[in-house]
Amino acid sequence: MPGPKTGLAVRDVAVHTNLNIFGLPNKILEANPLPPDPFELSNDLWMGKIDAEAAKLTLELGESDYYGTPKPVRQDAQLYSFVREKDTFAATYQWDEDSRLQTCVAVSRLVQPTTISLRYASRIRYNSDSSISDISPANIRGVAIDTFLATPPERDWLTEADALRLRGLIQKLYSSPLPERASRALWYHEYAVRTYYIEIRWVLVATGLEALIQAGHERSTRRFKCRVSQLASELGVTGLGISEATRAYQHRSTLAHGQQFGQLSSPDRELYQSMEKTLRLAILRAIEDDAFASVLKDSHKIKARWPI
Repeated sequence: MPGPKTGLAVRDVAVHTNLNIFGLPNKILEANPLPPDPFELSNDLWMGKIDAEAAKLTLELGESDYYGTPKPVRQDAQLYSFVREKDTFAATYQWDEDSRLQTCVAVSRLVQPTTISLRYASRIRYNSDSSISDISPANIRGVAIDTFLATPPERDWLTEADALRLRGLIQKLYSSPLPERASRALWYHEYAVRTYYIEIRWVLVATGLEALIQAGHERSTRRFKCRVSQLASELGVTGLGISEATRAYQHRSTLAHGQQFGQLSSPDRELYQSMEKTLRLAILRAIEDDAFASVLKDSHKIKARWPI
């Protein structure tokens, strides 16, 4: 297991547990191996296993009550972590102050949806001999820290191919920032994944899609149903044609005005999944495809590409 890089004695980490690999057939694990450990994502970001003591303490912090007493008997352990190396002047309690690690986690979810959350996140300070000096929880405010996937994943981890793609995405993001529309959509997607209640997720995902295709002052329902259905078709997502997009927006409006939505029917659950997949793939395309990103920077190009 790698220790802190030379000259860097502080780390921000987000630990992904192995809870969802228990009971999987060996053939799935063998066909989808984890990336080499450590796997460098950028000059200060990598994924892999941090030292066992740091991982244990981070997991315990995530399950502590308000008095700092850990819950007994953990049923899982570290699978891998996302790690941000910090300089020695980093403050003790300002975890990921520039959101670089959170962005890495959010973008990893675009490549392969996983249940990695920010519950098990901490800042670790090391002594010169690589022993732990102190560790503090991320103490995130304002947004949820747990993750909930709309459908159980076949695999809840990144493979080497996923990690390679993530490396390219991270490097692209910091050399060519996302258009504002796509940046907003990314965080609507991330906040949706951190939300348990499907009624709230629906509104967040619909708003993320609106953020991508907003151009002009046309009637909002017409704009949504026409442009979102065309976007879904372009991205190869099924189940989100004009009629389905219309129903999606009607549900979004109902929920946004405080009316009870109730239990999702099977067709509506499938519709939500199509919406979320469209949002995820569109953000991915915006990062990887400069021509697509240029469309999202210009209202006239949006109107031309997805006419209503």
